[in-house]
Amino acid sequence: MRRILFPVATFAAVVIYLIWWVTYAGVHYNPRYSIRPPGAAAEVKGTSVRLLSLVRSDLLTDASGGAPEVPDPGAVWVVAEFETVRHDPAEEFVCGTKLLGPQQRSWIPESYLVKRATESCQLNNPVGQAVRSESIFMVPARYADQLVGIALLDNSTAARTAVITPPF
Repeated sequence: MRRILFPVATFAAVVIYLIWWVTYAGVHYNPRYSIRPPGAAAEVKGTSVRLLSLVRSDLLTDASGGAPEVPDPGAVWVVAEFETVRHDPAEEFVCGTKLLGPQQRSWIPESYLVKRATESCQLNNPVGQAVRSESIFMVPARYADQLVGIALLDNSTAARTAVITPPF
């Protein structure tokens, strides 16, 4: 009886450890989001950020009158326009954004060649002044009508990632 007790106890310990690890990984490695009401702002690193619009387009226009930029085949551009207000001069909003789609799909901002009328996000915004900026994403056309919102990434906290949505 004693010969079998040690292998059974070892097996039980391994099973308990595996159950604990799978539970821990499931809780901590899946991104967690907090979706804000339409048009509401979210606070990230001393800056409030509000999504003004989320527009789908087949062409990315050039503000200087040049040729528009075309997305990859089967994709569309999604332009997110933000309003940021920096409240804390000691903190710096790092402009980390991600476009969320269905089933936790996500896209990061794209680089583009055309000159835009609205600038992309600036790091050193003046305190207390509303500043408009935009992020541009290339999204497969089949998901363009299923977008959830913009996730504001903040790696300095373990809190849920704020997701802002455009007003109706």
